[in-house]
Formats: sequence, C-alpha cells, structure tokens
Amino acid sequence: MVSPMQSAVAELLDGVINAYGPFVIPVALFALGAVGYLFLVAVGRAGVEGDAPTDDAAATLRDGGDGDDGETRADRSDDDA
Repeated sequence: MVSPMQSAVAELLDGVINAYGPFVIPVALFALGAVGYLFLVAVGRAGVEGDAPTDDAAATLRDGGDGDDGETRADRSDDDA
C-alpha cells in the first residue's frame, strides 16, 4: 500500500518534470550542491572549539621549538657554534 506522502511526492515530481522537462534534474542537483557547499563553508567558518591549532602550536611547528621562548632556529644554531 502506498502512503499518502509517497503519492503526494510522486505527483509533485511528476508535475515538475511535466512542466519543466528533464532539464530540471541537473538544475536541482546543482542547487542542492550549492546549498550544501554554503552550509559547509558556514560550519567551517564557525569552527569547532579546540579543533584548530593555537598560535603557540603554530609557532612550535614553524620554529621547531616549544614556541614560548621566542627563540628561532638561527638563535639555536648560534648557540651550537
């Protein structure tokens, strides 16, 4: 037995395809993709707390040290000489 919701959706899709033809399918997919992309951009800009590296972590990766002492690689290489 077909539920009323299924038949309503089928009638709606049938009406849209009869009115606009099969060319509405790629347009609808493009629109859904654009909405999904905008959603992902919004979520990415909002960020997740504790997910992104802090400035200290970026300094650690960039300088190779602990990032707290302000010492650079050039400073450390002078100490070794």
